[in-house]
Amino acid sequence: MLLTMVGMLSVAAQDAVSVIRKHYAEAQKKVEEYEKAEKEEGSNVFPQYFEVNIVQNLPGTGPHHKRIKMYYYENDNEDWQPDEPMLMRSLQFVTQKYNFAAREFYEEYLYDEKGNIEFIYCRDADMDDVGGEYRLYFKNGKLFRALLSIRNPETDTYEQKHSGTNMPKEYEEYYKVCMYKVAKFKNLFDELDRDNFH
Repeated sequence: MLLTMVGMLSVAAQDAVSVIRKHYAEAQKKVEEYEKAEKEEGSNVFPQYFEVNIVQNLPGTGPHHKRIKMYYYENDNEDWQPDEPMLMRSLQFVTQKYNFAAREFYEEYLYDEKGNIEFIYCRDADMDDVGGEYRLYFKNGKLFRALLSIRNPETDTYEQKHSGTNMPKEYEEYYKVCMYKVAKFKNLFDELDRDNFH
């Protein structure tokens, strides 16, 4: 009976991953369409996203550039009132690129239409340029699969270090930072959306 239950949970997790991958592919398609439209004249696609750029000189590391792009869902406001917007927007997908000195970082955050985080992808480089990739899958805002890989500097390939239902203890602080960013991007988007459309 225990084996049956474990098998059912495994199938449910695989189904959830499939749904997330479908949503991720849809978000990537939107990003690609927008990037293509911005390069082409006369395109019938109008890119819509919020972008925040931060450029500063940080003590000890020098020039620092952070670029955040926030793509969103847009739906009719079915309960529209005269003092409300006719369209409702919610955060769908965030990309963030930033650097500290020569170290480059890249992150993606995928949200569902209810505003729950579904997927986080992060790629970083440590001081020895070893670096790692992190893929975190969520259901109803709760982590159910964590895949961690470390770059082998000799082969320049990523080798899986962890695959499980939780974050390893040595990565717990990193996980907390990711979850802080999940809320930070939602709040940032909501503030920008309120300023622009309300």
